[in-house]
Amino acid sequence: MVETRYAQPNELRSQPARSLLLRLFDDLTGLMNLEYQLVKTEITQQHGVVARAAQAFGWSLAFALVAVACLAGAAIAELAAPLGLPLAAVAVGLVTAIVAFVLRLMVMRTGREVASSLGHASGRFLPASPASAKTLEEQQADIAWTRRRIEETLTALEHKSDLLQPLRDTAVGVGALGVAVANIVREEKRTRPN
Repeated sequence: MVETRYAQPNELRSQPARSLLLRLFDDLTGLMNLEYQLVKTEITQQHGVVARAAQAFGWSLAFALVAVACLAGAAIAELAAPLGLPLAAVAVGLVTAIVAFVLRLMVMRTGREVASSLGHASGRFLPASPASAKTLEEQQADIAWTRRRIEETLTALEHKSDLLQPLRDTAVGVGALGVAVANIVREEKRTRPN
């Protein structure tokens, strides 16, 4: 935010209603943008937690593979005396392959269930780039500041007597737009061949 101080009530009341309405519009659009950025930041941070968990899982998987290799070597060494080295290696290799195949099927089934429950939501909700350079606390402070500005503006508008003219201009403009659209639709219906 550029402005760091709150306006004094008399400062705002001395401004014309049109400028107060413009300020209110700017603050409301700014608030919507700030809220959106906050949500993106929160989702990005949650995505970071998931990424760190996946990284930890990868490391644990790597160490589990080393442990399985050590256990397989020990099993081959133990079975080498009664069966012979080649037959012991084949037996341990077959048992390891069967266990790996069963684990692969379990992981694929779980992965399909997770993917179907999420759908394509992760692409829509997880931003590709970082949401904002500001921290969550800074963004929340900006939102609180903008809300305070909106409250100030609304309070000042409550005390305005020249508010009627901008509202009337807006109503007349919207009414004129409605009449123009209705005329265009009627003209189109008249010129359309049956």
